[in-house]
Amino acid sequence: MAALKLCQVLAGAESGGLERHFADLCGGLAERGHRVTAIAHARYADDLPPSVDFVPLDLARSRRNPRALFDLARAIRRVRPDIVHAQASKAAAMVAAVKPWLACPGVATVHNIKRRQRMLRRFERVIAVSGSVARSLQGLKVDVVHNGVDAPASVEASVVETLRNRFSTDGRPLVLAVGRLVEAKGFDLLVDAWRGIDATLLIAGEGPLHDALAGRIAQAGLARRIHLLGHRDDVPALMTAADLVVMPSRHEGLPYVLLEALHLNRPVVAARVAGAADLLPPRWLVPVADERALSAAIQAALSDRERLLDDMAPVWKRAATAFTLDAMVSNTEAVYRRVLNG
Repeated sequence: MAALKLCQVLAGAESGGLERHFADLCGGLAERGHRVTAIAHARYADDLPPSVDFVPLDLARSRRNPRALFDLARAIRRVRPDIVHAQASKAAAMVAAVKPWLACPGVATVHNIKRRQRMLRRFERVIAVSGSVARSLQGLKVDVVHNGVDAPASVEASVVETLRNRFSTDGRPLVLAVGRLVEAKGFDLLVDAWRGIDATLLIAGEGPLHDALAGRIAQAGLARRIHLLGHRDDVPALMTAADLVVMPSRHEGLPYVLLEALHLNRPVVAARVAGAADLLPPRWLVPVADERALSAAIQAALSDRERLLDDMAPVWKRAATAFTLDAMVSNTEAVYRRVLNG
């Protein structure tokens, strides 16, 4: 498609899948020849490639803050984009508030199931990151554009062996969970589910619930079988070394951890949240916040590996083509084309 002037808006100030999506999409669109301007908190400047024009703006204040809304409207008007694209609900609410003063159409991406949807009615199109999210958006013009990632580089066998020797003690299976240590990720449920599981659990990530989780692990007498690893730069290696990846989340959109695991051909057991419910075989999905079902599914996955791998094979094949960064950028361009064609 012809090159466009695009304005991408992010209103948060955290670090996670949403922020990665923002940086990946901005960079991918710029590589396609589009003129991309990213409006976001100054902390994200180093996450974006030089090909993206960056406008630092602190939108982490209240979404109703008059000064923040004035600054946002002024920044977008200076860009004069063909399309403004808001990422997630806070950015969508703020762009919707100033949209009457903008001379361009708007697109908003919804990354999770949301009850408050009024602000989305001001956008010409809404992107949902999964079918589950799309089905929750009634009465809106919705397109599904799955998150996508480049397949992680293969990990050397010696690195995998080193990790297994370090963590897989006494020949126990090795299970990995990855994410910010926050309530939404459900790691407290996973710790409680681990009481009857004879395997080693690694939890990679940082967050405000670290101390609470550490106390929960100690109180349950699981300190030798559950390890909080903190932030890790070698998550692909940890995934490759693990026998199973677990996602006990209370809610999600389409998590990058899941996509990375699938690209690495790793089996996954997950709560039946948006995204996971669309991708994974039903046998390896469990009800949200059901620690007994989670424990049973993990034990079944570890004890019947042949069935687990057979069930996962078609999912891995689909992920290799449908959930790539290239596919995500192409499908987003298609949404822009629909908007501009009316």
